This record gives sequence, C-alpha cells and structure tokens, in this order.
Amino acid sequence: MPISIIKMTIKQVFIANLKKYRKIRGLSQMALADLCDIGYNYIGHIEMGRRIPSFEKIEKIASVLEIPYSALFVAETTEKEMVKKVEIDEYLKKMPAPIRRKLVARMTSAIKKGIEASLNP
Repeated sequence: MPISIIKMTIKQVFIANLKKYRKIRGLSQMALADLCDIGYNYIGHIEMGRRIPSFEKIEKIASVLEIPYSALFVAETTEKEMVKKVEIDEYLKKMPAPIRRKLVARMTSAIKKGIEASLNP
C-alpha cells in the first residue's frame, strides 16, 4: 500500500505500518494485543494515535508481527512516485518566483473553496 508523497509524521507512518502489518498477518487488534501480552484495547489506542508505545512494546509488536522493528517506521513510496516528485520539484525550482507565487495562491484558493464546499453541502 503506497503512502502518499505528502509528508507524514513519524507517528502517522508508525500507525499506518502497524495497521498494514497487523492486517497482513490477519490479526485483530485484540488478537495482536493478546499475543503481545498487553491490554486488550491498547493496540486500538495506538492505531487511533491516543497512545504511544514504549520501545520495548514496539520491539514486542514487531516480533509478533515477524518484521524488523524498523519496518514500522519506514514510509513507503513507489519508485514511480519518487521519480514524479523529483520531476515536479525540479520544474518548480526552475519556475520564476512571481509565477510560482501566483500558482501557489491559486492552488490555495482552490483548496480552500473545495474545503468550504465540502463543509457546506
């Protein structure tokens, strides 16, 4: 499941990967918590961002999921996304500053209108 190029926080990456690997293993939150010898709703709290596990718990979770603990902290991107990002970055760097500012202003306005429209159907 490729993760968007949009920058994610390490917490968001951790949560996304925890969910992904738990589902790959076919485990419910409760089953994973049981296998890790932790509270039955602890994994749910982690996946909702309400709790942050200790290093020891992260190692235990990774062990139960049969993955290296570092896999929980790696944001995935496809090679195609990386190439596209580099191309876009290079294009924007070459763009004259006044045009770049105008583009950003238009994009910001369009995003704002889209958000307002979704909030006021």
